[in-house]
Amino acid sequence: MKLMKYICQQNSTGLFLGMTIPIVTIVHTNQNRSELLPGVTTAYYIPTHFQHQVPQPFDADIVIDELPARIIYTRSFNGITNEDSILQEINRLAEDLDSPELYLQDTFIVAGYNNPADPNRRNEIWFIQRP
Repeated sequence: MKLMKYICQQNSTGLFLGMTIPIVTIVHTNQNRSELLPGVTTAYYIPTHFQHQVPQPFDADIVIDELPARIIYTRSFNGITNEDSILQEINRLAEDLDSPELYLQDTFIVAGYNNPADPNRRNEIWFIQRP
């Protein structure tokens, strides 16, 4: 909820920043991708009209970071996102790709495109190409 507070006026401009999609969550797994490790990062795309002067958060836990351009491999899925569904989709995409040398093995991104409470939520799993 800290990110939502930042988006909803708890920032140096005092303005509602507006929603952009997707909201992404960076997750890490153990070596055999059977469990998610503690600690995730949730990220939000700063709207274009704020990018020249990004509003600064009041909360020190919120960090403004620019992610570099990258190649991702993705798989779409609908429904809720929880540990089981995320792991299942990670393993499905890994099986579909069948080329583990192409992507990072322990860091994955879950992209959500609509309300998390929507039972038919549109989501994606992203694999990050190895540098």
